Parts: sequence; structure tokens; C-alpha cells
Amino acid sequence: MPTTKSILLGADAPRVLSVPMIAAVLANRRKLPARNTLFRWIREQTKSGALRPVTRGLYINQLARPVPTAADAAGFVRSGAIVSLQTVLGEAGVTNNYSDIVTCVVPHSKDHKPSVRAVKAERIEFRFHAMPARFLDEHAGELEDRMDLDFKYPRATPEKALLDWIYLGASARTKISGPPFDIDADRLKKARLQRLARTMNLQSQLKTYLESKRKYDEHPEVIANDSLDTKL
Repeated sequence: MPTTKSILLGADAPRVLSVPMIAAVLANRRKLPARNTLFRWIREQTKSGALRPVTRGLYINQLARPVPTAADAAGFVRSGAIVSLQTVLGEAGVTNNYSDIVTCVVPHSKDHKPSVRAVKAERIEFRFHAMPARFLDEHAGELEDRMDLDFKYPRATPEKALLDWIYLGASARTKISGPPFDIDADRLKKARLQRLARTMNLQSQLKTYLESKRKYDEHPEVIANDSLDTKL
């Protein structure tokens, strides 16, 4: 049987593993390991901290580099999921209300109605929001504009995450509220934001949001609070 080091360590090691994937990498000369051998190995690696349980039968490889996060597993938890919304904007420093919940968008179409039921795992929660498939594929813009290619899993750019949130907040089909106005817009790439708004046909919604944000920023109480924060 291959050693733990040869399977789990390094930049090329799998970052998220299902039980069938583990069985495949443990296979010896194309023969799958016995069930009791397989699950004993999983228990040992979980106990040692090498594997972190996510949901039943799904594990994060803690020895991969860079170390995976719960977000790496989103596409395994729900097929087609793209990490977006609060998770992306919070980690980018655009919003202040970052939480450990992994927020994602999933495509829906006439032929496919994805489940948007939240999934709670061990110290992890995944939340899903359905969007028309045309907003999540090449029709929504260039790949570099809509997807953050610095990550090894499907993840929206901050600009795409904001537009996803604006769309969902205005949709009668979802319960999610629109994005807050106290965001750090300077962290967003304005040209990319406008390009995506055009391809997603959300120019009007973005304009309305940015105008409301401008009024919020100019409110005397907001200015006073910002001044107080600066002094502190």
C-alpha cells in the first residue's frame, strides 16, 4: 500500500478526497483495498489530522500545499457550485461581515433544478443560491473576469461576487438580501466590474446600487462614524 506521504503530501496531492477517490489511490496493481483496510486507513489519517472530515464520505487533505480550506470542498458538496457572495467579498476585504460560512452560487436551468438546501458539516456550513446558468458560464463574461484563477477550485472574482449578490438580492425567487452599502469599493477593479455588468445585463442594477452606496457614504452619520474610527 502506498505511504501516507506519497498520497497526501505536496502541491500535486489531491486537496479533497471522497471514499472512492481514496480507494483508487490506495489500489495496488489495480486491485481495490478491502473495505475494512480502506476505512481503517481513513480513521488513522483522520485521527492524525491528515484528513479533515467535511460531510459523510468527504475529506479535506490537510497535508496538501497550500493547505486547503472548506471552500475547496464546495464543488464536491454540491455539483457545479462556485464560491461567491459573502465568502469571496469578506476574504477580499470588501465587506466587514466575513463569517466561516461558505457561500456559493449554483446554476439552474429548465432541465436542472439544483438543491439549495444548506449543508452543515463538522464546524462547516455551506449555503447555496441558484442563479440562471447563463450568469455562471462564458455568457457572463471572460473567464479571467468572472473566475479567480489563483485558486484551485471554482471561485468568483470579487467583482463577479458583488454582481451575483446584487442579482440575487433583487430576485423575487430568493430570500437573500442585497449587498450592504458599507463596502470598500476601492478594493474592486472598476473596469472589470463594468465589463461584467454589461455581459450579465446588470448595468441598471449596478448603477442603482452604486448610487445608493454614494448616498450612504455621504450621510452625515456615516461620515461622523468614519471620522471617529480614524481617530481611534
